[in-house]
Amino acid sequence: MSDVFIIGAGCSVPYGFPTGAMLMQKLKDFNYGDNNVESPSFHPPSYLFDLYYELFGKYQEYANLRKEVFFCGGNIEFEISNKISKTIVPFANSIRHSMMVSTDEFLKNRLSQEKSEEADFGKRLIAREILVAERESEKQFSYEDGKRISKKIWLGNIDWIQHLLSRIDQQSNWEEILKQTVFLTFNYDRVLEYCIFLYLTSDKQYADADAHAFIKDMKIFHVNGFIGPLEKIPFGAVGNGKYQEIAKGMETVWEKRQNRDESEKEKYQGFLKNAERVYFMGFSYIPDNLESIGIPRGAEIIRNAKVYATAMGLSPQNRLRISTYLDLKDFEKRNEPEPMPEIEVQYQPFKNRIMRQQEYKQKEKLTKDQIRSRRIRYENRILKDASAVDLILDYYTLA
Repeated sequence: MSDVFIIGAGCSVPYGFPTGAMLMQKLKDFNYGDNNVESPSFHPPSYLFDLYYELFGKYQEYANLRKEVFFCGGNIEFEISNKISKTIVPFANSIRHSMMVSTDEFLKNRLSQEKSEEADFGKRLIAREILVAERESEKQFSYEDGKRISKKIWLGNIDWIQHLLSRIDQQSNWEEILKQTVFLTFNYDRVLEYCIFLYLTSDKQYADADAHAFIKDMKIFHVNGFIGPLEKIPFGAVGNGKYQEIAKGMETVWEKRQNRDESEKEKYQGFLKNAERVYFMGFSYIPDNLESIGIPRGAEIIRNAKVYATAMGLSPQNRLRISTYLDLKDFEKRNEPEPMPEIEVQYQPFKNRIMRQQEYKQKEKLTKDQIRSRRIRYENRILKDASAVDLILDYYTLA
């Protein structure tokens, strides 16, 4: 069975991660430490030492102790104040009053050369927020002296990844299934990889290095980039000192369009064209995102696949827009009968009654076959109010 999962932010929400709109609000509410920059009592915000480790990281201990340290001819606090004034204050003022819905849309207006420092800062900050969310969810996996030390029980909050892995685990060829399944994710986080890592190390007793190697061999593609491999940047490692590198590996939808790698798009199209089943989960169905993986309007490329798409919280009009773009039938209309068209048999002198009846039956069979073919297509559907876990429970089977 050849499966392709197209994954959006909604798939990470059950695990404590923000949607695009939620992340935007987090950045609006973030304490940038941009108050009293000119004040003698100004104290550099600690997050900057993480985000700009290549510039300020080695001075963090001294700065925290309020010791006078010189950096490029001036003290560290002056250098940080300069960074705040030129990059962070403009970014903070803009995002607090922005009318954009998502961080991608906000950063779109900061991709020019003169605003590139703000875009770089925004990506570093987004990466930090995602790593903070990873750290918080990772705590829910932590044990001390055999006892769970976290307040929340994340493993008790079973969701789509656990159900997916549980069903795959029932098969003797589970390794083959995992390595053949394609995941096209638009998320920067690594919650999917981390759950698979835990499955391999805890349930299958893989060594850590072997689990990392297995995941590397899987077909998990972060379409717009991501934080980085788990073996390079551990899950939830907020103070990793690599935000400069991480930011370079993150792209907005708009950058993806400008820097489009056709070979990458063709690779995704190859997976989609050969897929037997395609699952859209927690996805926003933005046309630019769909086009970036090779699905234009009409979705001809997935015509021969079984297609299921979640639509949690989406309005009827939104579902209509999605079903039109993907050429799917709305779940609410799945049981609507399709009327049988009138069948005509032309009267011809050389045809007797038996011949006309035979022709009628042939045309009737052809028409019914056409309707049945369309009905099979209509099994592909938008699932109203369904989440990713609903889709896995109801439509993911392994014969």
